[in-house]
This record gives sequence, structure tokens and C-alpha cells, in this order.
Amino acid sequence: MAKALQYNTDLRAEITTVVGEKPRARVHSREWAKIMQGVPVEINPSIGHGYKIMSVDEWSARWKRNDDFPDCLACSSKNTKEHHFTQTWCRGKKKWESETLCLDCHSFSYRSYCDPDFKTPEEYEKEKWEAMASEAMGSVKVA
Repeated sequence: MAKALQYNTDLRAEITTVVGEKPRARVHSREWAKIMQGVPVEINPSIGHGYKIMSVDEWSARWKRNDDFPDCLACSSKNTKEHHFTQTWCRGKKKWESETLCLDCHSFSYRSYCDPDFKTPEEYEKEKWEAMASEAMGSVKVA
């Protein structure tokens, strides 16, 4: 039976880490500023509509902890919730990023990883076609 691939195993480079007081992921950066200022934020459409002033706990209530990286990089607390995760796999190579919010110190822990030889499908196809075009141009004889 084949071993299931996981994003956080068999890493061939260092994981980049950054600790910040605001999220790096753009998706939540505006909302975080509003939460900290006590300004209403948009309610998650899956549970309602409109705007509401929310606490940090209420705003992050639907997020889950990332059990692969549960520690806050600032205070080492395990009281964290992941609000951003993306991963891309292409031809057995991987690239991912994760960001968690610590509910104790309100720091954001960002982690990212990219295989040294990772290429997006677009980069791979571009290199393939450029090589084919270069090969074709080299085989054309000028009279």
C-alpha cells in the first residue's frame, strides 16, 4: 500500500517562519484591524448576514487548530487557530503556507515552505515550450 503524501513531511528545505501582530494573509488583514478597533465586521455568510462588533474569540470561533503546527511562535502557547492555509502540489513537488492566530497573545504565526525545485504548472509548461521552440529553431537550416 502506498504511503499517503502529507504537506509537512519529507521537507527538502527550511520552513520560513514569521511572527507578526497582524495577519500576513490579506484575506483577514482588514477584519483584524476592525476587530482590534471595536468596529463592526461582516458576519460569515454561512451563519448570517450583516455586520457585528466581535471579540477575537467570536471572530475566530469557526477556525480550527492546525495539529501539525499547534505552537505559537511568539509565546509557545498551543491555544492557536489556523485562519489561512494554502498548498500547491505539482509533479511531486510541494509549496504551502499556513498562518495561525494565538488566542493568548494575539500574535500571528506564519509558516511557509517550498521545495527547492518546485515549479507551478504554468512555469513547467513555459520551460517545456521554450525548450521545444529552441530545439526547433536550432534544427532549421538557413540556405
